[in-house]
Amino acid sequence: MKKRQGIIPSVPATSWGAMIVLWLVFAMNSTVRELFNRTTPYIVDEFGIRPEQMGLYATIMAAAMGIMPLVFSTWSDKRGQGWMRKYSIIWIAIGYMVLTFLVGLNFISVGAVVIIALLTARNLFAGAGESLECTTIVEWWPREARGWAAGLHHTGYPWGTLVTGLIVSVMLAKSSGDWRLPFLVMPAVAIPVWIAYWLFSKKKRFENYQRKAVEMGLTPTLDSADAKEEVELSRNESNLIRCLKNANVVAATLVTIIALVMFLGINFWLNPYLSFVAEYDYSKAAAYSLLYTITGGLGQVVWGRISDFIGRKRSLLFCFAWLAVWVLLLPQVKTGMGALVGIQLALGFCVNALFALIYAMVQDSAPKGAIGTAMGLNVTASIVGAFTPAILGFFIAAGGGWTVAGGYQTGIVFMCICMVVGFLIILLFSHETIGKRRGKDWALVSYESAGIKKTADS
Repeated sequence: MKKRQGIIPSVPATSWGAMIVLWLVFAMNSTVRELFNRTTPYIVDEFGIRPEQMGLYATIMAAAMGIMPLVFSTWSDKRGQGWMRKYSIIWIAIGYMVLTFLVGLNFISVGAVVIIALLTARNLFAGAGESLECTTIVEWWPREARGWAAGLHHTGYPWGTLVTGLIVSVMLAKSSGDWRLPFLVMPAVAIPVWIAYWLFSKKKRFENYQRKAVEMGLTPTLDSADAKEEVELSRNESNLIRCLKNANVVAATLVTIIALVMFLGINFWLNPYLSFVAEYDYSKAAAYSLLYTITGGLGQVVWGRISDFIGRKRSLLFCFAWLAVWVLLLPQVKTGMGALVGIQLALGFCVNALFALIYAMVQDSAPKGAIGTAMGLNVTASIVGAFTPAILGFFIAAGGGWTVAGGYQTGIVFMCICMVVGFLIILLFSHETIGKRRGKDWALVSYESAGIKKTADS
């Protein structure tokens, strides 16, 4: 008998166990990716890096995130889904953790080019890791709670990096600015996390989850019927072609670029702005630039669950509109602690939620048996959004350099325009995937192109 679903979904206990271990896995991936942003002022001072150079470096690293997800995700789909994902994800994790550790060795990180090369190579693995880690969590959760699962799991980025980011700021303060130290420590912290995931992800446990979900009247993301149908469909077309023919998958992939503009933009913009314009101590700026992550995690959980009821499309429209307004106020963070806290908390409520909502829309819309491929395609799109730091670096340099506010303001206008574009893409080129508006909303594309059946009264 199906249980009535409330704010906190009623699901098999195994789903919650998977959430814990996969949240920690994603949090460690997120942490090592954020180390560069937390240590930017120290690296700028040591190597004398100009704004446009730093923007270019950040763009190269961010672009690397999108190069391998589609390749690794397609490979992982074939190697094994569900509990078997661990056999492919583990190699990716080893890649990004080892390369992060090498940056912390002072006889290796002797120049900016060497550091950027290592971090770029790391992000080749880290981007694929994010795609597969976000795919894996929904395979351990029923479809009825997919928005909640995607949102809660993705809090590993804002909340996980908030905790570790504060630890990093303490390391920097206590070690007199030894920025290499966090690169050595964080990969070591990840080792027990990966051991826990490896031991948890077993065939018997996964089958028990599937059986319990069915008994509760819920729908496992993976089941034998889907697998059989996928085999038949794949004989005629590849998973990638099927994903590219789906309007929702394509629209969600396009707005991933926009979401990344906002996310990378804030991360590249905020720490230098607080350090060089507002003139905060570097270690304090590293901590203060994390305030948006407090509501960043909350927003993902809240919007992920709201979207399970009102739909992904309407939730995304609200978030894009909200961000378009609040990003314009971001330069006011220098006026006082109240503005610094309030504006970041308001932005955080939606900035991270974008990814949870987009991922849920992709997972809702992906052809059967091709969730990994659809997610890989989505993350690969980040190559385009990765140009954001280079663009902002150019604006800052053209506006007078690190210490002049004018270039930062131009960057704010750019990010606001991008949020409006994201709103229009979702409004015009996608259909609702869940909730009462499924099959009843309006868009320029057909319901059939999004894999949705039109209802009689729509």
